Amino acid sequence: MTLLITTSYILLSLYSASRLSKISIFFLIVFLSFDFLKTEYLKSRTLILTASFFQLLIIAISVSNCGWEFSFLIPCSVAIFFSSKEKPLFVAAFSVLLVPVFFIPPVIIKDYLLISALVVYTKYLHTTFEISRQKYLENIDKLRLLNIQLNRLKSELLESQQYIKQLAEKTQQMKMASSLHDSVGHSLAALNIQLNALKTLLDKKGVLEDDKINQIMSSCLMHTQLSYQNLRNFVYSSRASFLSKANYLNNVIENFNFCEVKLVTEGNIEDIPSHIFENLMAILKEALVNVSKHSDATSVKVWLISNPEYVRLQIHDNGTKRGEIKEGIGLLSIKSRSKSMGATVNIDNHSGFSIVVFVPLKYQGGNT
Repeated sequence: MTLLITTSYILLSLYSASRLSKISIFFLIVFLSFDFLKTEYLKSRTLILTASFFQLLIIAISVSNCGWEFSFLIPCSVAIFFSSKEKPLFVAAFSVLLVPVFFIPPVIIKDYLLISALVVYTKYLHTTFEISRQKYLENIDKLRLLNIQLNRLKSELLESQQYIKQLAEKTQQMKMASSLHDSVGHSLAALNIQLNALKTLLDKKGVLEDDKINQIMSSCLMHTQLSYQNLRNFVYSSRASFLSKANYLNNVIENFNFCEVKLVTEGNIEDIPSHIFENLMAILKEALVNVSKHSDATSVKVWLISNPEYVRLQIHDNGTKRGEIKEGIGLLSIKSRSKSMGATVNIDNHSGFSIVVFVPLKYQGGNT
C-alpha cells in the first residue's frame, strides 16, 4: 500500500513535468517486480534480504542514470526492509532516510521529506493496526477456548447431576432390596422350612392321604417357594444393577492378595442369572480363602465360562501339597451351594488343587 501511494505520487509528478523516460519506467518496473516477489513468493529471510539488496542496487543505478527523481524509492525500500522485522525500528529508519538529504538536490528535498514522512507514518499505522489485529484475534481465540471449556464443564455438570440422581435411586433400591431380603426373605425361608416339616409330620400320620389336604399343602409349599424365588431374583437383580457382574468379579479377584490370580472369561457374564452368579461368587471367595489357608500356591487361575446352555467356574492353583482331600467347612459350603443350583462339583488335587463347578442352565427355573 505504501509503495503504491508513493509510486503513484512520483509517477504523476514526473508525468506532469514531462521527465518520465523509458529507462525510468524500466527501473521502476524492475523495482516493483522484486517487491512483488518478496511479498508473494519469497518466504526465506535470506532470499528477502537478497531481494532488498537488489532493490537498493536498482535505486543506486536509477539515481545514477536518471537523477534524483528516483529518490522516492529510498524510503519505500527502507519501509519494506523494516517490515520484515518483528518490531519496526523507526529510529534506524529515520537515520537511513535522512542520509540522502545531504546529497539530494535542494529542488526535490521538500518532496523527498514529504514522501519519507508519509512512508514512515503509513508504516507506523500499518504496524499498529497489525498489532491490534493480532491481539484482537488472540482475544477471540481465548474467548472461543473459554466458551468451549464452559460448554464442556456444563455438560460434565449435567452428566454428574444425572449420575448422582441415578446413584441415589439405585442406592434407595438397594436399601429396599436388602431390607426385603433380611425381613421378608428370612420369614419366607422359615415358613418354607416349617411347611416342609409339617408336611412330613402329616404324611407320617396319614393325614395327607386325603387328596384335598395334600393338594392344599402342596399348593402352599409351591407358592411359598415361588415367592421366595421371586424375592431372591429381585434382590439379586437390584444388586446387579448397582454393580455390574464383571466389576463385581474383578473386585473379588483384586481383593485377593495372597498370590497372583489370572482371570479368564468367555461369553457374556452379564447374562448369567443373578442367583447363580451370587452363588458362584460365594464359591469363588471360599475357594480363594482355602488357597490362602491351606495351599503353598504362588498363582491361581480362574475360568468363568458363560453360554446359553451352561455356566462353568473353574479355580486351579499350582500348589504342591498332595494327599487325601479333607472336606472341611469350606468344601462342604461349596458343595451345598452347588447342589442348591443343580450344579455338579469336581475336586481334584493331582496337579495342584482344582475345583470345577458346572451349572446346566437348561434346568434352571424348570422352563428351558
